Amino acid sequence: MVGPEDLGDITINDNVIALYASIALTQVEGVVTLSGKSSFSDYVGAKSKDAEKGINVSIDKATNLCTINVEVNIYYGYNLYDVARQIQRQVKNAVENYTGVTVERVNVTVRDVIVPDQPRAELKK
Repeated sequence: MVGPEDLGDITINDNVIALYASIALTQVEGVVTLSGKSSFSDYVGAKSKDAEKGINVSIDKATNLCTINVEVNIYYGYNLYDVARQIQRQVKNAVENYTGVTVERVNVTVRDVIVPDQPRAELKK
């Protein structure tokens, strides 16, 4: 993204926005991981280039509006629609607050539902 300023241009790379979006996902209950990551612990100390798998960022050069596509895995037992809506709000708010980029859309794809490693008898309770 490039924005004209009195002192010069400010450019924020797409992968930086993707990193902020991926960190925002850790705040949403029910999200297991980004698609392609084994756990959110993969992001501890992550570099921005590591965030790209599971998140795609595009910025319309004409309008400077950002679209973020997120692919996630969600735990079994959570309402997928509710979790997806929370993802949209959390990612939009985090990216806008920390980067100043206006987020027009956050598209969420639920790639998989993860069943916790528990015996079947415990899941029925």
